[in-house]
Amino acid sequence: MIEGPLHSDDPVTRVMHGKPVDFVPVAQVYESLGPLQYLRTERSWQLWRKRLQATNTDVLPLDYETYLDHQLEIETGILTDIYTRPAWVGLRRNMTCEEVAGSAIIRRENNLFWLAANGDASWIAPTLQGAEARSGSRWADLWDRGDTAEALARAAAEPERALHLIPQPTSEQVSAVLGSTIYDLARALAAHFKDNLPQYITGSTPYNDLPYLLGFQAFMSAMAEMPERVHQVLQKHRPQPSARLSAERQLGISLIHIEECLASADLISPRMYLEFAFPYDKLAVQFYEDMGFRTMLYFSGNLMPFLKYLKKLPFTALSFEEDRKNYGINLGEVRRALGPDRVIFGNLDAMFVEKASDDEVLSEVKRQLSVAGRSNFILSAGSPLTPGTSLDRIRLLTESTRRIG
Repeated sequence: MIEGPLHSDDPVTRVMHGKPVDFVPVAQVYESLGPLQYLRTERSWQLWRKRLQATNTDVLPLDYETYLDHQLEIETGILTDIYTRPAWVGLRRNMTCEEVAGSAIIRRENNLFWLAANGDASWIAPTLQGAEARSGSRWADLWDRGDTAEALARAAAEPERALHLIPQPTSEQVSAVLGSTIYDLARALAAHFKDNLPQYITGSTPYNDLPYLLGFQAFMSAMAEMPERVHQVLQKHRPQPSARLSAERQLGISLIHIEECLASADLISPRMYLEFAFPYDKLAVQFYEDMGFRTMLYFSGNLMPFLKYLKKLPFTALSFEEDRKNYGINLGEVRRALGPDRVIFGNLDAMFVEKASDDEVLSEVKRQLSVAGRSNFILSAGSPLTPGTSLDRIRLLTESTRRIG
């Protein structure tokens, strides 16, 4: 097991903790998606193929050290080649020794597979497009999950919260998580990049979980037809103490990205927001803040009519989309509504970042700095970067505030 803390004193973390910085940091929302997700898939496949070819066989038996070296080479390569740090990354958890034990990489014709000790084989995709083609859209089942009442009954009957969450964890349970090997990759990355790699974890809100529990149609209709049952489900799915959360806080992780994607004014009314989203968002954000995390609430969709409510939430930072569909999402108005002492993330247009020239991107960055101010501001695009965004453009983005000066 690799030992060492995961805390960082980088500019992203310093801004989130109210400390001074020398330049405006960059922290892209959903940084692991888009072009880096494609790149990670391709590099992993290429590296497994290279390791397998070196054996002159069709089977590469795996031990934990080989697996961890593979993951570390992929991550350090991407972070070194593309990012100019500091730029935050999601906490890189890894498989445990026990999960890797007895596994192998095998080749069948031109395909690679991960063969687990129990005999299950998982295809290793050479490209992300290939993986998506095999699996189909993961959003397909979200639209309709059957009768609204049945969906609510299923959600109400589910166990408290989700896998790995343990109410009121004991010190022994937290120690068991800390003593496992799931943080070896994260620790190795922290040691490699020292104070230049802020790592964050992700969370959600009870309201944001509803469409995954009910399906989108039932989620929308239930708020109008069965509001009492919706509140029962929302109460049951509030975040709870867990051994994993406690362990990650003890390790030094202090940043959490909380997603709220379907509470916007283009989907629900102010009354529905105040009844079903706002009170549970407040509970969830306060829960994480009370644990010592600094929260970034990512609000997707049109937030402008809800700013007077959003500013009452106890988050450390607010992130939001670029202006879409003529919603009128305006960085300056958000800054004025929240005031100069709240942290906000920028909302560069992700497609603009891909398609515009370098000078145009830097000009828009400069405009956002002027509008939002350089204090309590972290630059980001408003959405995940698009798959077509070049790797050079990602590096430009992470360097942009320092280039402008």
